[in-house]
Amino acid sequence: MRGVFQEVGHDGSADTIVMHEGLPMPELDENSVIIQVRACGLSLVDANLLIELFRKNPLSRQPVGHEISGVITQIGSQVTSLQCGDEVAGLLPLDSPYPGCAEFCVCSEYDVVKKMNSISFETAAGAVGNAIRAYSALHYQARLCSGDSVLVIDGASSFGNTVIQLAQQWGAKVLATASNGQERKYLEDTFPKLAQVVDIGEKRNVMLAAVLEETGGMGVDCVVDNGVKMFNNNDLEDENVRMEVMHPLPTKHDIISSLAMGGRWITSQSDLQLDPPDSQIMYMKSASVCFLFEHSWCLSSAQQGRYQHMLKDIMQKLEHNSLNPMINRVVTLDSAVETLKQLDSRRMEKVVARI
Repeated sequence: MRGVFQEVGHDGSADTIVMHEGLPMPELDENSVIIQVRACGLSLVDANLLIELFRKNPLSRQPVGHEISGVITQIGSQVTSLQCGDEVAGLLPLDSPYPGCAEFCVCSEYDVVKKMNSISFETAAGAVGNAIRAYSALHYQARLCSGDSVLVIDGASSFGNTVIQLAQQWGAKVLATASNGQERKYLEDTFPKLAQVVDIGEKRNVMLAAVLEETGGMGVDCVVDNGVKMFNNNDLEDENVRMEVMHPLPTKHDIISSLAMGGRWITSQSDLQLDPPDSQIMYMKSASVCFLFEHSWCLSSAQQGRYQHMLKDIMQKLEHNSLNPMINRVVTLDSAVETLKQLDSRRMEKVVARI
């Protein structure tokens, strides 16, 4: 069996991505299923996070690929909800010893759900990761209600696109940021129409003014970002920081200032730090910051019911075309390694490996 792994050093370096040949077939236990992988959404998990998560049992290599779809070939003796031959989709947990970007993988029966035959394997694998993130952010963390307003940072990304679709279906007023004219054009052509598209490609400080104008000075109920590192205004005066910021982004202060009373900032930035003045603004607004990490659903058995509910609802939305994932490219397993090495420079793309 072949599979893709990420070599992780003790210092957090993870520059090497390799294809391993001759891997043993996954081992089956009584509560697990073996899946012949047909498609895998390509993504990389931060190496420092993996080192922290597996500090007691460090691994020199980490499996790559967690957003999978495929066909069940074997089931454990205690598995009751799935059968051999079922087409399924879901997320592999981070502690899985086998990569999703491989020919076979193994997982618990509660990590996947049945996929309808009308949904292609590529569509399911390309949608499930972003959809779990968006569903978690809007439903479980932001507690989004009809009539709420949502600001989506990087709305033209595959994740931002999913957030926009779900928020609009749940009756929210959606605003989104774009980094250039091409992204702005894409967002302006979105149907249903967005309440506001803010192009921050030329000036960073336009977002706050646009948000306050659109909301009558009240601010938005929820901000969702895609995890790209953000800085304060003072940080951006440092040339080294400006070199690190590869594309325009709002500052943390602008995001916090854009929040309404009781607003929620849902962030995927794991090392977020707030300066005391920004914390004071959050305090006076009774606002909150929630950290979004979709893999936490698969790291605890206490939330299996909610996780299964999300997966089933996502599959139903895909079947009825009420959720349309933005998949930019489909590649082969042989070219997955080179594609993964280029992911950082293609932040707006969603790539799926067909296996």
